[in-house]
Amino acid sequence: MEPIDEWTVGELKAELKELGMSNSGNKEELYERLLDAEEEWGDEEGGFDTSELMTSLAGAVVRYRVAIGAVVAVAMLVVAVVVAGPSVLEMIIPAKEAEPEVSVWEFTIEERNQTDIQTFFVNDDATETVTLSVPLPRNLSSVYIGGYWGEEDEQPGGIVGCDKVTIEVYNSAVNKSNQYSLSNTDAMSQDCDADKTEPWDKIWYQYTLDLPNLTGFEGTEEEALALWEQYEGIGTGEWRIDVTVDVYTLWGTVCDCEDGEEVRLTISYIEYKVNMAKVAPPEPTE
Repeated sequence: MEPIDEWTVGELKAELKELGMSNSGNKEELYERLLDAEEEWGDEEGGFDTSELMTSLAGAVVRYRVAIGAVVAVAMLVVAVVVAGPSVLEMIIPAKEAEPEVSVWEFTIEERNQTDIQTFFVNDDATETVTLSVPLPRNLSSVYIGGYWGEEDEQPGGIVGCDKVTIEVYNSAVNKSNQYSLSNTDAMSQDCDADKTEPWDKIWYQYTLDLPNLTGFEGTEEEALALWEQYEGIGTGEWRIDVTVDVYTLWGTVCDCEDGEEVRLTISYIEYKVNMAKVAPPEPTE
């Protein structure tokens, strides 16, 4: 506040009147009254009660501790993200699972031929059983089963009676046998024109698996393995072959045949193995 010398009595009275205070008395009294009023007004505007503030804050913490805790947690999270950056974000927000890699796969097939020939005599009204047992992990892409027979006293075109031969193949115990295509002659033959020279009487079965060209298959490793598994284990299990001979006559009871047939059974098959490999991408050209 300005010194008393810079005030007039009229100015002092006017100021006191505006403040609603008494403006009677001499200049010194008026000045002292205005000075006291200004000091009181300054204390009320600029000062504060510390104890009241602390009490208020404590009450706020008690009443709103949950909300304050949440605010503090958010504030700490913001600070952590600002400081640590992407590493913290990866911890908070899980990274999206990477898509499986798509590659080009090559399948190569190795094959090996096997042939088994058995010769045996089957009596009339008897059955000879032959089995082909194929264990895992082998695979068969082709199976040929052929039966040939003939008697010493058979004469082409001039026989009056002979044996009836039946050859049946049972592959119900063979893995994935439904993937084969089958071609065959009738399972029973009553021809009597064989003299043990080619062509003999015969019955044959041919099981064939169509192996696709798998070179250049494009897909994930899981898809490639699923395709590979389709061609694993095919033909494994037990192939059962029954050869049965029954006598019959063309003219009454006349028959000059032997009691049975000598049968030559040929089993020929192709084993295969499928190898799978990833094709390396071509190197970029400069």
